[in-house]
Amino acid sequence: MLWIAAILPALIGLWIVYRLDRRKEPPMLVLKLFFLGALTVLPAGLLEKMMLDGYSATPDAPVGYLASLITAFFIAGTVEEAGKGIVFYRFVYKKAFFDEPYDAIVYAVAISLGFAVVENVLYVMSSGLATAFVRAFTAIPGHLMFGIVMGSEFSRARFEQGKMARAFVIPMLLHGTYDAFALAQGFVANALLIAYLMWLVRFTYFKIVSLRQQTPLPIG
Repeated sequence: MLWIAAILPALIGLWIVYRLDRRKEPPMLVLKLFFLGALTVLPAGLLEKMMLDGYSATPDAPVGYLASLITAFFIAGTVEEAGKGIVFYRFVYKKAFFDEPYDAIVYAVAISLGFAVVENVLYVMSSGLATAFVRAFTAIPGHLMFGIVMGSEFSRARFEQGKMARAFVIPMLLHGTYDAFALAQGFVANALLIAYLMWLVRFTYFKIVSLRQQTPLPIG
């Protein structure tokens, strides 16, 4: 039961994004990227632990809310979104099958939710069904939406000569903001987190609509 509760929300999210693609990507390719995203959890986790240990050992290291901000933006958000972005660049960005703007959202979401599934399983198996319920409406949608933003920026970089750095930096900032609210806890922080997630839904909805309407473009 716990395994199903941990995995199902991410699979539903991936299915929705995949179904919205007017010209479907090969399912095996999407699954491959999903599993590559899942594999990213191990190196990301090890790097985050090293950074946290180093930070904790620093004399006069900030504590409290400032420490949470540093963890959110400069450790968790940066490391995790960088890992996903590297997978996208290495296995998708220069490939011939990446030939439509909306493709980037499918691929990036697959990578992001692969990461989210493993992370979710670890949390749920240690904390129980209540955690699965909460994360199904917070962390999983969060990773999905970070993937949408990452994909839209990679699409802009490939087809519109946009700056690729945005595909890394913007998801890092969005993820860091999410973690800052989540780590702060308390009624106010939880209310802000809910409001932030609602804003993200609107923000990413328009990105999906925009990219679905675009036809295949010449690669710049």
